[in-house]
Amino acid sequence: MTKIFIALTAAALLFDAVPATGQTLLLDTTQTLPMGATMDNPCTAQAEAIVFQGTTQLAQRVWLMPDGALRLQIFEQTAMQGTDGAVLLGVSPTYVVSANSVYDLEFPPDSITLWNYKQVTNSGGTADNFHSVVQFDFDPGSLKLSLSLAPACDDGMPR
Repeated sequence: MTKIFIALTAAALLFDAVPATGQTLLLDTTQTLPMGATMDNPCTAQAEAIVFQGTTQLAQRVWLMPDGALRLQIFEQTAMQGTDGAVLLGVSPTYVVSANSVYDLEFPPDSITLWNYKQVTNSGGTADNFHSVVQFDFDPGSLKLSLSLAPACDDGMPR
């Protein structure tokens, strides 16, 4: 509950910020997107078919800056859970993904891709580096974000 409060507070601060002089708001949208994917945990040797279902709360603003650059502000909160459909005997542990991210970027008007790595935990207590990657693809023509999911055995941080 505390994480949700912190995330909503961060979103409120981000989206209530006073715009810089001369920038023009092009898009301001908030939406709830259904999310789902079947993933194999790439950190384990056995084959899995973990079926995740959930939602992403997405708030997005796009600004045109005085120099012609775009400013993209994103707040997202993703929450998904699932079970392993490949478990034939016994009960699959429950897998959970729940995390948020906040971005505030300026860039030349072009398409961009952002990746956000979210730790996957499970009720079986297996600790590994399994992450769900939420990919954000920005289209400068429509000013919209497209989201997709993929598995990773990494947290995306350089070593």
